[in-house]
Formats: sequence, structure tokens, C-alpha cells
Amino acid sequence: MLDTKLKNRHKLAVVLIICTILLPVFYVTSQYQNYNEAMIQREAKARKDALISEEFLEQFLETGYILYNRALDREMADEVLENDFPGILGDFQWFYPYLDYRVEDEEGDVVDFSTANAGNILKDNKLSDYEFVLAVSYNSKGNPSIKMLRGEYEEEQRIVIRRLLDSPDSYETYELLKNTKDYGLECPAERTYYYAMDKDNLQDYLEEGYYYEEYLPDYAVSTMLFLMLFTAGASWIYPLFRSLHTGQEKIFKAPFEVTAVIAISVFSMTMENYAWMIEKRDGAVWLEDYAYWIVVFGAIYWASSCFRQIYVLGPADYLKKRSLLYISRKYVKRIWICLKDKVTKLVKRIYESFQNVDLSEENNKIIFKIVFVNFCVLAVLCSMWFFGIAALVIYSVLLFLFLQKYYRDLQKKYAVLLDAVNQIADGNLDAEIKGDLGVFSPFRSEITKIQTGFKKAVEEEVKSQRMKTELITNVSHDLKTPLTAIITYVNLLKEEEDEEKQKAYIEVLESKSLRLKALIEDLFEISKASSKNITLHIVDVDIVNLFKQVKLELEDKFQAADIDFRCKYPNEKLIVPLDSQKTYRIFENLLVNISKYAMPHTRAYVEIAREGAETVIRIKNISAEEITFHPEEITERFVRGDVSRNTEGSGLGLAIAKSFTELQKGKFKIETEADLFKVEIKF
Repeated sequence: MLDTKLKNRHKLAVVLIICTILLPVFYVTSQYQNYNEAMIQREAKARKDALISEEFLEQFLETGYILYNRALDREMADEVLENDFPGILGDFQWFYPYLDYRVEDEEGDVVDFSTANAGNILKDNKLSDYEFVLAVSYNSKGNPSIKMLRGEYEEEQRIVIRRLLDSPDSYETYELLKNTKDYGLECPAERTYYYAMDKDNLQDYLEEGYYYEEYLPDYAVSTMLFLMLFTAGASWIYPLFRSLHTGQEKIFKAPFEVTAVIAISVFSMTMENYAWMIEKRDGAVWLEDYAYWIVVFGAIYWASSCFRQIYVLGPADYLKKRSLLYISRKYVKRIWICLKDKVTKLVKRIYESFQNVDLSEENNKIIFKIVFVNFCVLAVLCSMWFFGIAALVIYSVLLFLFLQKYYRDLQKKYAVLLDAVNQIADGNLDAEIKGDLGVFSPFRSEITKIQTGFKKAVEEEVKSQRMKTELITNVSHDLKTPLTAIITYVNLLKEEEDEEKQKAYIEVLESKSLRLKALIEDLFEISKASSKNITLHIVDVDIVNLFKQVKLELEDKFQAADIDFRCKYPNEKLIVPLDSQKTYRIFENLLVNISKYAMPHTRAYVEIAREGAETVIRIKNISAEEITFHPEEITERFVRGDVSRNTEGSGLGLAIAKSFTELQKGKFKIETEADLFKVEIKF
């Protein structure tokens, strides 16, 4: 008895489900006629909007312009339009096939014509055969006037035409008409163009360019979505009534992937074909329409019931029991790992094969030629059918012998190359690579470059070591001299009782202490400059005034050395963004250098000038001692012009000047010519 009740209630659930599916089916089909009428009205409105649009009507102005210039010189006109007005030319080429036209001159004679269908001249007595006809006339000045001769919406079209002619700058052709001479084209003059489009051509043109084939109302789509949600919602509500015993049927336990594919396919197919289903028979409903919508809403109910299992089982259990990918994850994982390993090995093998090929472009060409020849030989052998097999065996043997010999030759040449590299590694930088290296020939020049680079590096290192030794020697000498004097006079001061001599000793001590202090300060300054550990305060500096200031402050030294300066300054100011203190020190060191090492009773020359974008300072003087040093060495630390080192200099003056110049992005260069010492600075 209980089983009978359960079966009856389940039957009731089936009836409810069927009613739930049929209800939206009957509603949709009952609205076919209403939707069809709405679509016809929307289509008519779209047609009207297209025919009275400026975009449609201004094409006749563009067409007359292009036809006129094509009649003069077709190739030139198309080339200019394609380069400067590709949009106008593209619109014309798309518009032209749908158009019949006739062109008349000022006398009314036909000078050109074309028809889309009939192949006859467009005649006045045949205008009734066309759906749309208008005439565009150009006067002697090229100003157009348009007259509607036939059209479905003549009055509205006249209004738009009047607006176009009153505001010519509103359409693209106006730019062309306005500047026509600039493009080497002509504006139509004393011409009348008659344009016509029959019903079929006009319809095809509009369907291609102005509106879509389907005009389904928005409320129809909204209603369809609501009905789908209603059907899907019912599939979730019915199982809540336990007495109906529905929702757990086997049919509602389909895998997630299958359900998702079917649901998406049905939804997209429905939205794609909805309008077509209505308009295919002008709103009439056939039996197949009922069957179609029953399938659609039945699929919606079924898919929603299947997705309801997510709520019943929970997301985690649902994936475990209803997902094909999860159920077969072990097999999918194995397949993925297998494919991944094979692809990885293949890619690695290919990569290593390319990585090991280290040949020049010329050798790549040789390889390509060999491969090409091999391809040609194999192609010939394959075309010989049975005899080709024997020929292929012989060819393979010969190829093996050739490659074996070639490989041995490569080994010998590689051994020569390896021997030369080993000699260089052992320190023999003059090792020569003799003989032909074949494919390794490009390495000969590269190894020669390496040898040259090694030699240069060794020379630089030797030079650096020598300079370090000289630096230590010079620093020791220059620091030891005043320090020894200080120690000596301190001992004398301890034993001396004469106050006059004590004062003299103290003065000497003060002088030597200041000398030692200046030497140490210069040493710190050049160390900071060499390590770039200096903050620059860039301001606009007048180079000429700054140099004059430094020279004036050192005037007593020049008078003592009897050095006569010949200075050449520019008339205008030379303003350069520099650190004024560091630039002052550059000029001071250079001028002090002249006062110490220039030959007394001689002249020194100074020239400051602007050369292009650079400010140049050149200083020349005659050295008192014979110049025996190299110009590059004199700017090294603790190197002096007098080798005996009897002067008061620290040997850091020129080094500081060079460092401060380069810190300010300048160039510092020293040149010598006999006993002439020249310094050039560029900022």
C-alpha cells in the first residue's frame, strides 16, 4: 500500500515537471506573431534610418568626385585616394556595384554611364523601375546641388541633403573638395550625375552595410531568460517537497562536464536561433517548433537538476562523485607526466644539439648546402622504386665513409686548435696556429684577439705594479723629508739655549709641519677623488673670471719666477655648470705648476675659447728642466717634473687637476714638444 502511494506521488512529480516544461513552451510559441510584428516594425525603422542618414547620402557626393577624376586619369586618381583618403576610396569600391548612374555635360549630352544589371543607359522614362533615384549637379565652380527624383522617404531625405549642403564641413568629402588642388585632383564642374538603385540592389546594399538581419525586441530576450530561470528554479524547488520524491533520480546524476557542455550548447544555440525560429515562417507556429522548445526547456530543467547535486552533496563530494576529470585524475596525471617527460627530453635533446653546434654563419651555409644535396640525392633514389633500394644502400655506405673521413679530419684540426689554446694557458702568448682549421677557421681570429687582450692585460698589470712601487718610493721620500727635518730640529731645540736660535728652529718646525700637513691633505684629496667619494656642488661658473681671479692671487709667485703671461680671452662670458671650488683648485694647481717648473724669464700662454659645445682652456709654458717623462706619467700620483725631487711640490698637483676635471665630465690632456709643456682642458 505504501509503495503504491509513493509511486502515485512520484507520478505527480513527473506531471509537475512536464507542466513546468510545457508552460514556457506554450507561452513562447504563443508570442511568435507579436514578436514577428515587432521585428518587422524594427526592421522598417532601421531601413528608414539608413536611407535618410548622412552617411548614405554623402556617398553620392563622393562617387561623383571619384568618377570625375577617374575619367581624367584612373590610375592617378586611385593612387592619390588610396594614399591620402583610403576611407573614401574603400567606401566607393563597396558602394559602386549596387549603383546605376548616368553622367551628362553642360549641354545635356551623356559622357559616361554604368548599370549594375541591365547593361543599358539609365533613361528618364525608366526611372519608375528603380526604388531610389537622385541627381547631383555641379556648377562651373564645382559647387554641388542635389535633387531627389524618386525615393521612399523623399521629404526626410531632402532635409538631410539640405543640411549636408549647408554644412559641407560635416562630411569627409569636404576636406577633399576644399583642398583638391593640393592633391593634384580636379573638382567636378559642369556635370550632372544621375544615380539609381533598384529594389534588389538597395536591399542588398542595406543588409550588407547598415543593419542586421535580426531585430528581435529586447523584451523578448528578457522574457526568454526569465522563462529559463523559472524552469531552472522549479528544478530546485520541487525536491524541497519530500512527498514528491523527486530530485534524486539517476537521470539527474550526470557528470559535471557532460552537464556543463549540454547546458552551454543549448543556451547559446537558443539565443542564436531565437529570432530565426520566429521569422522563418512569418510568425507561424509548426509542430517542429513545439518539439524544439520542449527539448530546450527540458534540457534546462535537467541541467539545473544535475547542478543541484552541488547543494545536496556539497562542493567537495560533488567533484569527487560527479567530475570525470577528478574520477580519472590518476590516469590523467600519469598521461600528463608521461607526455611532459617525453616532451622535456625531446626539447632538451634538441636544445643540446643546437648548443653544441658552435660554427660560423659561413659554415652554416655549407651545412645547408650538404643537406640540400643530400635531399636531392634521396629524392632521385626514392623515384627509382625497387632499384632505388639498392642505390640507397650504396649511397649510405659511401656517405658513411665520407662522414668517417670528415670526422677524423675534424679531430685533427681540433687537436691543433686545442694545442694552441693549451700553450696560451701555459703562458705562451705568442703561440701560432699553423695550418688549415676548416670549420674551426673563425676561431683563429678570435684566439688572436684573446692573445692581444692577454698581452695588453699583462702590460697593464706590469705597469700597475711598477707604478705602485714608484708610488711607495715617492710617498716615502716626500713624507720622510719634512718628517726628518722636524725630528732633527726638535732635537736641536731641546739642546739649544739661545733664544734667537730657538725662534729660528721653531720657524723651521712650523714650515716643515705645514709642508707635511699640506702633503697629507693632498694625499687625502687625491684618494677621495680617485674613489669618486666627492660631492659636487654644481653652479653656473664664469670660466674667464675664475681663471683671472686665480692668476691674480698667484701674481707674486709669477713675479718671483719672472714669468710673463700672454692671455687670450673671449669677449663674451663663458658660463659652464661646474663646482666652483674644484675648478678653482684645477686652475690653482696648473698655475702653481708653472711657477715651480717653468723656465724663469720666459713667457706662458693661456687661451680660453668656446669651440662648438665645449669650453676649452689651453696653457703652454717652457720647462726649466729637460722634459724626459711621458705625458701620461706626469698625471700619476707623486710623479714630479724634477726627478731629483728637490722642489717643494707634492707630486699631486696635476693628478688632482686631472681627477677634478674628469669628475666634472671634462677632458684633461697633457702634451709635450721638446721642452714645451702644454695642458688642454675641455668642459
